[in-house]
Amino acid sequence: MVRSAAIAAAVVMSHAPLLAAPSTAGDDPPLRSKGLISTPVVNGRSWQLGANVNTTYDSNFRRSNDPESAVRVSGLISAAVGYPVGRQQLFLGGGIGRDAYLGKDGFNRNRYQIGGGVAWRLGVICSGNLAGEYSHRQNQTSDLAQFVDNVQQTKVFGASADCQTAGRLGFGGSVRRVVTDNDRVERQTFDLRTTSYSPQISYGTPALGQFSAGGSLTSTNYPNRLLPTPSGFAEDRVKINSARLGYQRGVGARVNVALGVSVIKVTPRPDAILVQVAPNLFALQPRASFNSLGYDLDVGYRASNRLTINVLASRSARANANVGSNSTITKILAFDVDYKLGPSLSSSFGYTHTENDYRYSLASVDETVARSKDKNDRVHATLAYSPVKLYTISLDVSHQNRSSTPSIYNFSSTAVALRLGVRFGRNA
Repeated sequence: MVRSAAIAAAVVMSHAPLLAAPSTAGDDPPLRSKGLISTPVVNGRSWQLGANVNTTYDSNFRRSNDPESAVRVSGLISAAVGYPVGRQQLFLGGGIGRDAYLGKDGFNRNRYQIGGGVAWRLGVICSGNLAGEYSHRQNQTSDLAQFVDNVQQTKVFGASADCQTAGRLGFGGSVRRVVTDNDRVERQTFDLRTTSYSPQISYGTPALGQFSAGGSLTSTNYPNRLLPTPSGFAEDRVKINSARLGYQRGVGARVNVALGVSVIKVTPRPDAILVQVAPNLFALQPRASFNSLGYDLDVGYRASNRLTINVLASRSARANANVGSNSTITKILAFDVDYKLGPSLSSSFGYTHTENDYRYSLASVDETVARSKDKNDRVHATLAYSPVKLYTISLDVSHQNRSSTPSIYNFSSTAVALRLGVRFGRNA
């Protein structure tokens, strides 16, 4: 499932502004959807090879009220290839690396990822992807209550189609299956299985822009989370369905705007569970369905050849493999300002505000008190040097602060990261 369900309803045909998305922390997914999988589609008979080494100092790497600093060294070698077969494009990519915490060997873990598929074409009007991906890595996302030694394995399978008629009408959709498992025994109640269906239709002209209407039908179950009910134990499940109206238009050559509004319905199952209120005394707690408003806004402004500004905002509902809740309502506001100081030197700074409302939360070994809400603010600044396309050196400084309910999950941290990257490739 993508970061924002409101944006996910337009996975196939909604084209966001072609500018860099705001920065995210740690292993957080990008705020702007990348499609079915994160593995890139390499077109033609081509290949890509890259290597990255990131060294990060974090003043509070455990994200606790009692700060503990650490230095993390992450190395990754990645590769991707493309091979055309007739009008179809085969692609395959992956990476292997390791996260090492100096002096804290208990958190050291390898990471792997492999993905691929076919970017297909049918006739002159229809195209799409059929893809799958597997990843295995230490889980370090920002929504964790506290960083623990947990490897998360994720399998993604999906298919998409996008058809544009000879006129101005377009239609298509996608289906996506996500399986997430946690190696840490205490976090296996957070494992999930999610299936999403996202149909869409669009109409557009260069003068008017593109209008779209779509929806998302998402079903999630937590296979290792059994809840007591009057009729026995039942698996925790949730359905998140949405209907979305969207619009996108370029304003001149400098501004691109994509926006949407959606109606979301969240249906937990079972609809009532037993909770202990005293020794040997249980009460029935309803878990009613509810409706919510969603929205997404993505604005890119290229002020000059040197200066670009990106703004993202969204409100969506999602299932969450990192928190002991049935569903999460997430609001995001983010912006980045990128400025080229010279031919080889660039800079950026930005801010991200995230609010999470956890619905029907449960306590667990890793979350001894159920979380209901949190707010996370992050500011960052980056300076990057890339004299040639072959390599990049960058320095990133960021600070984030989380305010939670309950307050035992509050934390703040400052991170400084030195990133070294090289990349090779051939296009044919």
